[in-house]
Amino acid sequence: MNKKICRIIIGISLASWSFGATDIAELKEQFKTPPFSLKSQPLWHLNGELTQEGIEQQLKASKEQSGFSGVALLPVSETKPAYLSEGYFEQYGNILEACKKLDMKVILYDDINYPSGSAGKVMREKYPEHLGGRLDMVSSAIAGPMNWQATLPEGLFMGAVAMNEKTGQRIDISEKKNGNRLEWAAPEGNWTIMLFTFVRAKNSVDYLNPESIDLFLSVTLDEYAKRFSSHFGKTITMTFFDDVNVRGNDRRNWTPNFAEKFQKEYGFSPVSYYPALWKDIGPETEAARVALFGFRARLLSEGYPQKMNVWAKKHGLGATGHAMGQYHPQPAFLGGDHIRFYEHCDIPMIDSIHYYGHGRPGFKLTSSASASYDRPLTAVEIYGNYATFDAAMLYRSGLELFARGANFFLPHGMWYVPEKMRIKPLISHFNPEVGPKLATYNEWVARCSLLLQGGRHVADIGVLYPVAAMHAYARMDAVVDQPKVAGNVHPGLYLPPTTDLNEISDCLTGELRQDFTFLHPDILDNRTTIKGNVLRLDNAVNFEEYRVVIVPSMRVIHASNAKKLLAFCEAGGRVIVTGQIPCKSAEFGKDAEVVETFKQILDQQKKRQACFVPTFNSASLGVALQDALSVPDVRFAKKGEGVAEANPIQNASQKTESKGKQVEGMVSYLHKVKDGRQIYFVANSTDKPFSTELDLRGHHELQLWNPHDGTMALVQSERVTEKGEACTRVKLDLPSLESRFLIGL
Repeated sequence: MNKKICRIIIGISLASWSFGATDIAELKEQFKTPPFSLKSQPLWHLNGELTQEGIEQQLKASKEQSGFSGVALLPVSETKPAYLSEGYFEQYGNILEACKKLDMKVILYDDINYPSGSAGKVMREKYPEHLGGRLDMVSSAIAGPMNWQATLPEGLFMGAVAMNEKTGQRIDISEKKNGNRLEWAAPEGNWTIMLFTFVRAKNSVDYLNPESIDLFLSVTLDEYAKRFSSHFGKTITMTFFDDVNVRGNDRRNWTPNFAEKFQKEYGFSPVSYYPALWKDIGPETEAARVALFGFRARLLSEGYPQKMNVWAKKHGLGATGHAMGQYHPQPAFLGGDHIRFYEHCDIPMIDSIHYYGHGRPGFKLTSSASASYDRPLTAVEIYGNYATFDAAMLYRSGLELFARGANFFLPHGMWYVPEKMRIKPLISHFNPEVGPKLATYNEWVARCSLLLQGGRHVADIGVLYPVAAMHAYARMDAVVDQPKVAGNVHPGLYLPPTTDLNEISDCLTGELRQDFTFLHPDILDNRTTIKGNVLRLDNAVNFEEYRVVIVPSMRVIHASNAKKLLAFCEAGGRVIVTGQIPCKSAEFGKDAEVVETFKQILDQQKKRQACFVPTFNSASLGVALQDALSVPDVRFAKKGEGVAEANPIQNASQKTESKGKQVEGMVSYLHKVKDGRQIYFVANSTDKPFSTELDLRGHHELQLWNPHDGTMALVQSERVTEKGEACTRVKLDLPSLESRFLIGL
């Protein structure tokens, strides 16, 4: 889709969304008594026999006792009447009517259970040829010369390649196919012949094929539209998809017309590069994997999320949802590309799941997608599967999500039959510990959302997202998701050895307390410009100006990114390189260019425009940033203590907690400008009170707003000059598990 048209569509879909008053007097009144619509909307698991009486009672209690502004309806296997039956739609209509009377909103879930894409068993039964599948490879080692022949393995033939094991020469022998056999006159030498086939699976829709997704929508959301269109844009406000991924089908998720689409886009066939998905093919290995995994990620983004978005726009709705494991550093086997995944999604969503601290360093990837694509909202599905949960956790986790850019909360969750809850915790009036605290919690959520939705994000630092390095390292035969195999790792943690992405993320947020935005390679190339000594993210609303770009440890980078960073350096910007210096190009044939460009970048160390941090730790990065950012946007007089070291950032298993590693809270902040007004959000998710002086760049008249009770007070501030720049110095006291806003007048 044309990018300009796509942005216009997104603007129309969110045009009716209110982001708070522009007049300060009116904004104060809204803060004291926050709009009901800004309170959280939990996932409501419909795990039982639905009745009109039960529906009305639970919804009334969820509003009057818990303060929820609506619900995200999630049909599950236990839902009765059965999903998509006439009885089901009758009860769904009762839910909508009850919500309408209560002025509550409904989020339309796109499927039953999760992940999205099955339509129960309807897709399997009605459109089996449109289910997803995997790319298989069968290899044979032969010694030529010889006439080789073989029967093709099961599945749709996708190509065949012969590779000389000594020279690395690859020959596409796909045209040698004859019926269900392939015959080839092998020259002299030792050859590996690889046969590639697509094997259809039996579960979810083909996420990579828009035509298949259209059929999925025809049997799911179109059925709601036939019956409930009068509620669209009124009671029903948005759609929601869940855990869309390429992890299924043994991480080899593929689509039959991959090669055809690839050739149309790039002008050459991908088949001769398929071996790189399984093995080293020589100097072109990295570029081949970046091309193939990158294109698969693009097909995913332009598949399910975009199709869902288009459907929602057509029906006057917003669209939200999340990829599977979108917080992990290795995206190749999960959402493909954790930023690009959301390119065509109105409301990117974070999935805060499993336990407190899990995935925390990666949450900024999703909010960075919102920042990059100029989206005013970042949703979060929060608290799901937290085995340890109490009322304090509502705030501990919530504080950190707001500080990382989330501004629309969907707690996980409510259960229609709470005694049969399958996934903890129970966040509803039925929970005797949490229930009585929910109304106050939702007042806090609404006040924070009022100030943090919309506007633009302010950060001095851009961190290059090393997606190319991750794709270059990935391979189809990686030992992931195979617990019984030695060396097994979680697919999101199959990483190049020197990867420091997660450590940098948590260190910046919780220890050095310097906010940042992850920059996707395409965003760096195509959506930023160099203006003097700053790199500007060119968005209509969320424009950002970076004084520093950090290049995390990575072996592979786009040569075009390297050139942009060199130009930024030469214009007076600062570049910090950590760990592995890039030496391979994500594009074919540009390795030497990457090496030379980074030599020139690091030569800028003589002028203090660049800095190399060979081994990452908070102290070394802190020193580099102190030199690069002599007067940061926000400076805490007190630094964090060991946050990155204490957090289980590289472990995807809940067993981390039982091994004695504690997930600690942190003090962090977020700075936005909204309607020309400075808004600083500071959050303390630790168990101790926190006091500090803050230096805020620029001269500001400020008030202190407390989102926990709606009170406001004047701030004692001092105008100071730091290294030639005007600053405002403020003393701030933060109780444990609380937050405050500093609001510019």
